[in-house]
Amino acid sequence: MIRKPYTSTEPRVSVVIPTLPANDHEQVVTDLRNQTMTAFEVVVVDDAKLDICEARNAGIEAATADTIALTDDDCRPPHDWVAQADEALSDGDAICIEGSVEGGRTYHGEGLYVGCNLVFDRETALSVGGFDSEYAGWRDDTEFGWRMESHGTCRYDPNLLMYHPDRTRATIDDEKEARLRREYPARYRERIVPHTTVGRVNDWLWRRGFWNTVDRVRYVGGRR
Repeated sequence: MIRKPYTSTEPRVSVVIPTLPANDHEQVVTDLRNQTMTAFEVVVVDDAKLDICEARNAGIEAATADTIALTDDDCRPPHDWVAQADEALSDGDAICIEGSVEGGRTYHGEGLYVGCNLVFDRETALSVGGFDSEYAGWRDDTEFGWRMESHGTCRYDPNLLMYHPDRTRATIDDEKEARLRREYPARYRERIVPHTTVGRVNDWLWRRGFWNTVDRVRYVGGRR
């Protein structure tokens, strides 16, 4: 099911939120209703039959604005997030902008294109085929961003900030990780493979679930 809980006469930005009937997305919609900018729409794709890539693609297709701002149902956009998204993509010739993420998930623009804070040109996204379901659930946003890079300028904007209060729900998929490395060897080596001894040790621990366990303990402890 696709619905638009918020819209305007001539939206400049379409905010796409993939979700599931079992997930609560009212808070993110409430935050979006209180934005400093009003010329946008919110497209919620709420369908358990679709994987996250299919849901995102359905939202992109249903959108009416030229600019897509993508986030998740468990995020908290700041009051100026839509305005920053509009400004980021209209300022220059970029077709894709990745922003920073703070909270239970942190990210500061390493060219991995985290899907909870991603802004891009709708027509370009459709022309590259949108998100690939072969990567659904792991690295689908990264793979999409890397394909977008082949069709124009993509960059990081630290002013485009998203809050992700909870731990990420994603878990490592070794098969999809290997596929990404095989299909994009240069980018994978440059942006994902650690270049220091400490980084390699941390990466080894991460891939074996050590840091996920530590984060889970910290998260649960912080909620008490």
